[in-house]
This record gives sequence, structure tokens and C-alpha cells, in this order.
Amino acid sequence: MAQTQAKHKKNGSSAAKTLIVFVILAVLLIFAYYHVANVRRQTQTEENVPVTPVQEVLLRNLDKNYPPSPKEVVRYYSDLTKCLYNEDCTDEEIEQLAQRALQIYDPELAANQEWNRYITDLKSEIATKKSQEYAIMSYSMSSSTDVNYFTKDSYECASLYCTYNIRNGAVAGSVEELFILRKDDAGHWRIFGWDLTGDEAAGASEVMLFNE
Repeated sequence: MAQTQAKHKKNGSSAAKTLIVFVILAVLLIFAYYHVANVRRQTQTEENVPVTPVQEVLLRNLDKNYPPSPKEVVRYYSDLTKCLYNEDCTDEEIEQLAQRALQIYDPELAANQEWNRYITDLKSEIATKKSQEYAIMSYSMSSSTDVNYFTKDSYECASLYCTYNIRNGAVAGSVEELFILRKDDAGHWRIFGWDLTGDEAAGASEVMLFNE
């Protein structure tokens, strides 16, 4: 009799322990499910948040993902310049975009940009263009076959044209810029200089912000 009661007591204790284990596992599974579901919802929410043109330019890591060709360097520069003219940038964003521009400049060109004067002039230029309702609507570049490669003073260089379709108030027009790029020791193409071409070169206001 005593043995039977002990056996029943032992079986009851084992059943209770088993039940507790199942309850704990069920709680852990429910917790894991809700955690995964919550992470998935957060990820979907983040993916649905649109990236602004300014964020898109600034998110590019130039140390790891530098534009691989002269054409792509000018494309990045043009996207950057569109942000400065077309978007409502904060002072911090203007400074970040200006720093990105310096990163794709040839060291000789970048050395000519004293930062305080450079950023002050840039912000003043943007404010003036905003008051004139100035914007770069689109741009188009030379085809890859039209990029001219040459050597100058032992440097590998390249030149290409970029046409900017602009709006100044209600007046639409276009300007063409000739870009000169030079390859650095790391194999990166950097902007060495540029200028307006054709009729725009005589008396027209500069389309780009960084001319010196």
C-alpha cells in the first residue's frame, strides 16, 4: 500500500514536471514567434520609408564604393549638385554634401577650397538660386565611347561633356559643361576642373556651385 502511494506520488511528480516543461517551451515558442513577427514588421516599415535624394547621395560610402569610371564620377557629382539646388537641405546636409564634393575632387582642386570661405559662399549661392526659383531638372552625359582619355604631365586624364537642363523661374534652358578628370595613385578618377562650353561660356551665370 505504501509502495503504491509512493509510486503514484512519484508518477504525479513526474507528470507535473513534464507539464511545467511543456508550459515553459510553449511560452518560449510564443515569445520567439512574437519577437520574429515584430522584427519583420519593423524591417518592412523601414523598407517602406522612402529614401530622399539627399540621403541616397550621402549613404554612399566613397571609401568602399567609389565611382569606378569618369562618367560615374560626373554622375555622382551631378546628383549631388541637384540635391543642393533642388532639395530643401538643412545647413548640416549642405555641409555634408560639400564634403562629399571635396572627396571626388583632385587633391590640387580640393586644396584651393578654404573650408570656411567655401561653405559660406556655397550657402550664399544656394540661397540666391532658391530666391530665383532655379533648379536643375535633368542632365545627360557623353556616352562611354565619347569619353576622351589622354595623358598630361604623366597623369592619366579623361574629359567628357555633361548637359544640364535647367529652370530659372519660368524660363527653361540648358548649359553644357566640359569636365576634366585625373586618375590618382589609388586608381580613382577625380574631378580636376570643368568649364562652360559654347555660347554659355560668355556672360552666362555658372550652373555649378563649386567653380573657383
